[in-house]
Amino acid sequence: MSMEMSKEVQGKTKSGLRYYILPMEGFQEKMAAVVVKAGANHIFWRDTEGKERTFPRGTAHFIEHKLFQQEWGDAFTRFTEQGASANAFTDGDKTVYYFTCRDGFAENLRLLLDFVQKPVFTPEDTEKEKSIIASEIAMYDDDPDWVAYYQLLNGMYRTHPVKNPVAGAKETVEEVRAETLRQAYAAYYTTENMSLVCAGDVSARQVQAMAEKVGRRATEWRAQFPEEPDGEIVEKYRERKMGLATPCFQIGFKLPAVAAEEQLQSRIAMNALLEILAGESSDFFRMAYEKGLLDEPPGGAYFCGEGYAFAALSGTGERPEETAELLGKALERLKREGISWADFERVRKKMLGRLLRKMDSVGGLCMGQVEWAAAADASAAEVLRQVKAMKKEDAEKMLQNRLTADTMVLSVVK
Repeated sequence: MSMEMSKEVQGKTKSGLRYYILPMEGFQEKMAAVVVKAGANHIFWRDTEGKERTFPRGTAHFIEHKLFQQEWGDAFTRFTEQGASANAFTDGDKTVYYFTCRDGFAENLRLLLDFVQKPVFTPEDTEKEKSIIASEIAMYDDDPDWVAYYQLLNGMYRTHPVKNPVAGAKETVEEVRAETLRQAYAAYYTTENMSLVCAGDVSARQVQAMAEKVGRRATEWRAQFPEEPDGEIVEKYRERKMGLATPCFQIGFKLPAVAAEEQLQSRIAMNALLEILAGESSDFFRMAYEKGLLDEPPGGAYFCGEGYAFAALSGTGERPEETAELLGKALERLKREGISWADFERVRKKMLGRLLRKMDSVGGLCMGQVEWAAAADASAAEVLRQVKAMKKEDAEKMLQNRLTADTMVLSVVK
């Protein structure tokens, strides 16, 4: 591994901005990202007078679209002129703006920090953007994997906004006004709610000095989340026909919400458990392959945030219901027999290897740190320590106390 973890620098500026600086000597690529810990799930708020406020679904994503537009022009274009490639994305829990470059890192970082602090929301530009976002929503609506994913979430969740598509719906986007964006920006984009991540052959001292220049922004508005019943799902099976040659599916488990301080450990333990249950070397995949249900192991992922947690497995196959039934039986068998030490150690070493490979890539390390910062205010070094220190009991606890066939949902797109 080319990077030494001891070089990692992290801290917090006087304005409340967290920073994670990951110097990687000898690498040509440099990368920086601003992470805002607010996303599509943050639509319910209580203002300074105690009044409940609701932003239209898709508001965070709308801000992401508009923030690159500055009074002096388009920030995307400016990044290109400065030799950088920039982009952004929004998910349920965060919004991220980032760039990569080889040269001119300081001027590109200055541009990144500048434009995220200077929103320009005009009525005219807000109206123009609606057709662009509507086209994006239509594109997602034609994506079977996307449809299967949100169909799964709507089979799990009654009230939590995690069930809503990140971009919103055409009708909710129409509700957005310039004033909506200004209010949401003020609520979301506080310095206490933001992190800066930099990776590559960069100067930690220079990055710290630039971070300290970011002015303090605060709000007394507080995000609210509707109470979601634990242990209850909406529907076990959901299906949509889209004329696919081979069906795609998502099998999910709705789990109890996890306290903020436990989220990092739960992510590590649950990802290990999913690999043991349904990974390449699992009994489930061997049997599914022999029965002709799957040609490759399902993709597994665990998601948790404020008020929600779920695990999901995705794949393609001719008989999704039989596949889900087989998975349920594999889960019950694993609960009875427990996790073997050999399986646990194999998966732990595999996770450690993946993490170390990610840390030997500027893009992999930077985007990994983006996730860890947003999820748990955790550093790359802390994640590495947690994976090394993971115990079989951690995965066993997840298996016995959280993962249950009673909250399993199957979403199929044919």
